[in-house]
Amino acid sequence: MEKQDSYSPKEPDNKNKVSKEDQEIIDQVKKLPISKKEQQDIIATMEMYSGPIPHPKILAGYQALYPDAAKKIIENGLDESRHRRQLETARQKRRGHLAWASMILLVIACLIFMLGSFYLILKGHKIIGPVFGATSFLALVGSFMSNINELSGNDDISKQNQNNNKSA
Repeated sequence: MEKQDSYSPKEPDNKNKVSKEDQEIIDQVKKLPISKKEQQDIIATMEMYSGPIPHPKILAGYQALYPDAAKKIIENGLDESRHRRQLETARQKRRGHLAWASMILLVIACLIFMLGSFYLILKGHKIIGPVFGATSFLALVGSFMSNINELSGNDDISKQNQNNNKSA
C-alpha cells in the first residue's frame, strides 16, 4: 500500500502530506455552495488512498462477496510487483549489454581510423594524417563520455518526465 492519508481541516500539518491532485479535490469541495460545517464534514471524512492493492475496506467488501478474494487480490498485487522488478532488471541488463557492445564497436572503429591515420603519415601526408588521427581520438573520447552517461544512468523516471514536459 503506497499512500493512505486522512485529511482533517483542523490539522494544518496534514496539508503538507496531501498530493497536488488531492489538494485540488479538497479545494473543489471548499468551493461547493454548502455551509462551512458541511464542507468540513466532507473533508474530514474524505479518505485518500492509492496503491496496487485496494483499500482495506474495499478488500473486505470483496472478501464478503467471494471467499479468498482478498488473499488472491493481495497475491496478484505481490506477483505484479515481482514481475515489474524482473522487467526492470532485464531492461538494465540489456542496457548494460548495449553499453558494452557500443563501446567495443566504437573502439574498433576508432582503431581503424587511427591505423588509417598512421598509414597516411607513413605515406607522407604530414598534415592530414595527424588531423585524421586526432579527430578519431576525440570522437572516441567524446562518445565514451556520452555513452557512459546515457547507458549507465538509472534515472529513467526523470528522463521520462522531461520528455513528457517537452511534448506537452
